[in-house]
This record gives sequence, structure tokens and C-alpha cells, in this order.
Amino acid sequence: MKSYFSKIFCAATTKSKRVLTLCLLLVFGIQLSIAQVIRISGKVTSKSEGQPLIGVNIQDSKTGRLLATTDVDGRFAMNAHANATLKFTMVGAEPATIKVNGRNVIDVALVTEDVFLEEATVVAKRITDKVTPEPTEIEVKGNYFYVRTRVRVPKEMFDHDTRLVVQPFLNNVTKRQLKPMRPLVYDAWEYNTTQDRMYDFNIDQDPLAKYVTIKTDSMREAGRENDIIGYTDSIYVENVNHEYSCDIYMAIEDYRKVLYRDTTIIARGTVNPLRFLEYASAGQDITDEALYPKEELQLRDTRGEMKLRFERAKSSLNMDDAQNREEMDKLHAELSTIEQDKHSDLQTLTIIGSASPEGKYASNMKLAKERLNSALQVVLSKVSEEQKAKADFTTESKVIPWEEVVRLLEKDSLNKEAEAIRNIIARYKNIDQQGAQIKKLPFFKTILLNDYLPELRKVEYQMTYSVFRKLTFDEIRELYNKDYRQLSKYEFFRLYREEQDSVMREKYCRQALEMYPSLMVAANDLQALLISQNRPEVGLLEKFAGAKAPATVNANHTVALLSAGKYNEAVEVAQYLPDTEDTKFIKAISQALGGKYEEAYPIVAETGLRNEVLMLLTMKRNEEAWKKAQGLDIADAMTYYIRAICLNRLEKPNEAYDELKHAFKMDPNLIEIARLDGDVNDLLPENN
Repeated sequence: MKSYFSKIFCAATTKSKRVLTLCLLLVFGIQLSIAQVIRISGKVTSKSEGQPLIGVNIQDSKTGRLLATTDVDGRFAMNAHANATLKFTMVGAEPATIKVNGRNVIDVALVTEDVFLEEATVVAKRITDKVTPEPTEIEVKGNYFYVRTRVRVPKEMFDHDTRLVVQPFLNNVTKRQLKPMRPLVYDAWEYNTTQDRMYDFNIDQDPLAKYVTIKTDSMREAGRENDIIGYTDSIYVENVNHEYSCDIYMAIEDYRKVLYRDTTIIARGTVNPLRFLEYASAGQDITDEALYPKEELQLRDTRGEMKLRFERAKSSLNMDDAQNREEMDKLHAELSTIEQDKHSDLQTLTIIGSASPEGKYASNMKLAKERLNSALQVVLSKVSEEQKAKADFTTESKVIPWEEVVRLLEKDSLNKEAEAIRNIIARYKNIDQQGAQIKKLPFFKTILLNDYLPELRKVEYQMTYSVFRKLTFDEIRELYNKDYRQLSKYEFFRLYREEQDSVMREKYCRQALEMYPSLMVAANDLQALLISQNRPEVGLLEKFAGAKAPATVNANHTVALLSAGKYNEAVEVAQYLPDTEDTKFIKAISQALGGKYEEAYPIVAETGLRNEVLMLLTMKRNEEAWKKAQGLDIADAMTYYIRAICLNRLEKPNEAYDELKHAFKMDPNLIEIARLDGDVNDLLPENN
């Protein structure tokens, strides 16, 4: 028989298990796609008490794969097969097997085992018949949280044939998320030996094997018979400024069942004096002109439609028609404007002709081409020989499909007529066959022939031309107002650099990056603006920063990373900063917040006495910190607060609490901060 706890609890306790689960999902991805997979959520509670159960494992009964674990509210959400059978397990509860049957919401009530402790025996104010983890603190170093504690195990609770499992969880109270840390597994010698035999003398088959410590007399606390076990682990967190606690789930099992279970909180808040570090850094625009965008040849394009009229079934363009003359004059005026501008050159001119779909397709296409050639000859007659030599003149012809007629009819709410044509299109795939059937419709002559088909006989043009000149600021603004997508990198640069309004400057920068995502100077200058407004965007300079990036870019990116609480990443980027007066400060701040205290201390200490005290506290140089703290100006609440930390570190709680009361009186907001602060929250009254 395998270990009870091994079977039902430890599958979700390590990162490696989560990685393994992900790998399995990828491996079986093809199979999963075949069966119907649905989203399932729900809540698991205790059947007797109705309270939410935390840390319940939910597995696929067939494959044994872990699908989800309940959170602090007993809730879960996951993807699973619609016909799957789920197994709900946790320490101290009877397993439950539930069929999904296509349901999206499944609530489960587990029968918890009635584990009654014998009446507590108190000796020297210490309960001797409970597994007791020592209260501790969560120490912050960069983005890593460190938890160190000792677990005392009473002799009465840990027999020769039992196993103790202690599973710490980092509880992000702010986001209501649990992250498992390394489990502590403590085997009595006889239990471990028996387990080895049960696993056919291959204890490595036990999922908890690599975490096992075998009980020895040397682990016992001096002067008593109880066992004592040390525990240390660290975990990476994204945001160190959230509220955290460390919760521990404990269980003692024999070979068949759980004998004891308990849950406790060993740490309420983090120890992180550097949360009060005072620093500010101004964003920096790029000043190296070598990095500015250069003036460049730019292609502009324009499109338009000429409303030329052709007689039905004829290809020649009648220039005696007033409308045709007017339309040609418009195009000629545009061509003349380009030709007269010494900074512009015509590149291409394409004339596109369209024919309506009635009649034979081949005939319509031939007619469209002939009409285009006729229009093009008129256009070319008004183009200079110089323009003809520089530019490419081409034509395109097409027959408009009947689907466009349907669209025009629906636009005018002629839905009955549109549906009739749509049915013909669906039945006949050939355009000639479609046209033959549509001609038979009663409304063909009355509606289509005179009102809609003429709209499809049109000529369009598309021109591209190059421009190379230094526009004035007013001209750039005019071009921007017309279509900002036509601006070059250089024109965007001039536009936002000369803009005094911060809102418009930000808008121009973002549009420049929309058009030119690789424009580093715009990304940097936008970040500098956002830093000045205390709202940097961490991803803005990510792709530009690094060993080959300008110092300004790396400095701004470092500030953004620090603002986002990504201290370890900030250290990586800051290593590329030169040791100059402009960069040494932000480099030292990143080192301090990233956990490189000794390197950062001399420079950070120069920024002020308060920052020096915080650095000394961080380095656990508590006596020095208190000596320095006595020289602080006590005119503000934060000074009293920091002094309270110093005194509490020196085991002077009464004096520390007096300082804390002064701080709270001057700034009541500090009460909420103190709740999260492992340095002082033990001083707070229970009702706080």
C-alpha cells in the first residue's frame, strides 16, 4: 500500500510537477482536440461545516493528471473533457469521484475526517501536543521572498510508523492566490523502511521521496524529547508590494489514513525596509544627434474616381461631354501640381476601369479594356514628356460581379429584389448564366438597367509620387492633419520634439511608434515623458535595452522596471549603465532593490540619512541603524515609523510601540502599511 499523502496531496506542491503537467497537456494535445473540452468551475466545501476547503486537488480519474487546485475561497476553474470523471482529494478528507456529464459548474462537499486531538497539555505556556511551526518573517531580496522557520514535533504526535508532511504556501492576500513552496517531509525510520518495501525497494517511486528527511535523535531540541526540523526556501514574486502571508498545511499519516491535520499562518507580512526607500529619477530624452532619424525620400499616394460617361456598348470617350471634361480637368490639375513642385516626382499612374456585369463576360471585359485605353490616351495627352519619361502608366480592367448589385440594393432597402438576385447567384456559378437569369427578373429593366448598373461603369485612378524636402513645422502639422500615416520618421520626430503640450506630445509619439515600431528615439522620448508623470510603461523599451543600447535608453528602462517592481530585471539592465554622475544613482538604487546591498550601500547612503538607515536595516546591521536613526529629524511620521522598526529589531517592543503610536497619530495611513510589515505588525493590537 502506498503512502496516503503521497497519493492525494503532493502532486501540486512543486514547480516541477506543474511543468510536468504542462508537458503532458502538450503531448496529449491532439487527443484532447478530438474530444469535447469544456470550461468547468465550482467550489469545494466541507460537508459538515460548509466552509471552503483550500488545497483540494482535482484530477482526471482516467489519466491521473492534476487539473486544478482550489484557492483560498475553495474555488477552482479548469478545462476538462465533457465526459470526464473527476477525483477530488485533500489531506484529512474522504476522496470524492464526480462525473462531469457536460456540466460547466460543479460544486462539491467533501466529508472531512473527524480528527480529535486529546486534551491539550500546557507546560510552561507551551502546547505540547501540536505540531508547531515557529512564527517567522518573509524576507524580501529583490523579487525573491525567503521563508525560514523551525517546526517542533511533539513526541506524542509522531510515532515510529508515521510520516509528517509540512506544505508551506505563499499566500498573495492582495490577489487571493496561493503558490506552493518546497514541502517538508519527515519520516520515522520504521515508516521509511516500510515504504521502501512497499515500493518494491525503490523508494524513488514515492512522489515525495526527494523531499524526505529521516528522523534521527540529533534533530531533537536540546533538553527535550521533541523533534525539531529546520526549513528554508525561496520563491519568485512579480509584485513585492502586494500583501503576503505564509500559510502552512500540516498532516501526520500512517500507511492508511491521516492521523492529524492542521493549518496555521507563520508569517503575516514581509520584512522589507527598502519599501520606504526615497528616490526619484527624471526621464531623459536622447540628445545624441547621430541617433535622430534622417530626412528621407518619401512616397506619397493618392486615389480617386473619375466619373467618366460612356455610351452603352461604346468604348470611345466623348470629350464634348461637360462632365467628362470636368473630371479630366481635375486629374490634370493634380498632375500639374506634382510636376510644378520641384521637390516631387510622379512615380506611377494606374487607370482602373470597371464594366457592369450584364451581357457576356468576355464582351464586357473587352469593352472595359477599350474604354480604359480611350481614357488613358486622353490623360496622356495632358502629361508632359518629362513626366511620361519618369513615370509608369498602366491600366487595369475588371467586370463588377452581381454580388455588388446585391449590396447596392440592400443599401437602399430593396431587400426583396436583393434576395432574388442572391438566389440566382447561389444556383448558378457562371457569371454569364447569372446574367441571363437576372435579365428575366421583372425589375431588371425598371430598376437595374437604369438606376444601378450604370453606377458600376466607372474609371478610377491611383497615383504614387515621391517627395523630398524639409517641411516647415506648419507644413508637417498640415500633412499630419490630412493623414498622419503619411509622415516620415523624421517628420514625426520634428512634430513631437517641437510640441510643448504634453498630451499632444504623447499622442504624436504613440502614432510614430504605430507607424514605425522600431523608432527607438520615439520610444525613449515617450518613456521619458511618462517617467516625468510617474507612469512609465515597462514594455516600452524592452526590445531596445541591452548591451548595445544607448545609456539613456537603458537608464529609462531601468526606471520603468523599478517602478513595476521588477527589481531583478532592473539589475540586469543597470549593469550596462556607465559609472557616470548621471547614471550612478539609478544604478545603485537598482542594486539595492535587487538585493546587492553591499555594492549599493555607499552611493545610496549619500542620498540622505534616512536612506542610509533603511540600507543598514536591510543588511541586518540593526545597532548601527538605530544609532543613525537617532540623528533623524523627527518632524514627520515616517521617521517615527523607521525608529520603531529599529527598536523592535533590538527587542525593545515597548519603546518601539511608543514610536509607532507617534507615527500613526501623524499619519493614520501608516496603520494599513504596518499590517503588511513583518518588522512591526507584531506590535499592533489585535483589533487593529
